Amino acid sequence: MYKLCKTEQSAKRQREIENALLELMEKKPYGEITITEMCDKLCMPRKTFYRYFDGKEDTLYALIEHTMSEYQSFPATPNQEGKRRLMGEIENYYRFWICHKPLLDALYKNNMLEKIIDVSINFPVNDMVSLQKFLPDDSEWAREKIIKFAVSGLCFQMIDWYKGGFKTSISDMARISCRTLAKPLFPNLDKLGIVIE
Repeated sequence: MYKLCKTEQSAKRQREIENALLELMEKKPYGEITITEMCDKLCMPRKTFYRYFDGKEDTLYALIEHTMSEYQSFPATPNQEGKRRLMGEIENYYRFWICHKPLLDALYKNNMLEKIIDVSINFPVNDMVSLQKFLPDDSEWAREKIIKFAVSGLCFQMIDWYKGGFKTSISDMARISCRTLAKPLFPNLDKLGIVIE
């Protein structure tokens, strides 16, 4: 587990450790990186590392989680009426990951891209979006399951896009993601003779 920092200075130091791990992952396999190497890179004693993290894996999860939390600073451009656009929000999501390609590259080289999905399904989405507003007829338990399904699917689409070399346009990726998020998965079940309940 990584520690929640109470001061700006300690949060900055924690991010430095996370970035040291990322830099090392760009050069060598994650499995070969040691805590001592991270500390040496920052000219810091090991005991300082343990003020922030219990181990190397916690550093990796913090790196991914803190990166994901930066998405909040990628606001979508409102439409002419001043409303937020789902298409704009999703376009920004894909732009965000292009900006963080070094993290994706490091995870890919280490066969660890699925860690993004692991972190994303447990990410505190409720801090950014009121799920009750979007899913008013569902219980808290159902909302949690629905959002995990949607977020993991969005992450999978982003990872698949990354693996394809970002060749599909951001607009096309956002369009398919909006379709996935905003419309039922199988809108014509009744025409196929299938009922939900």
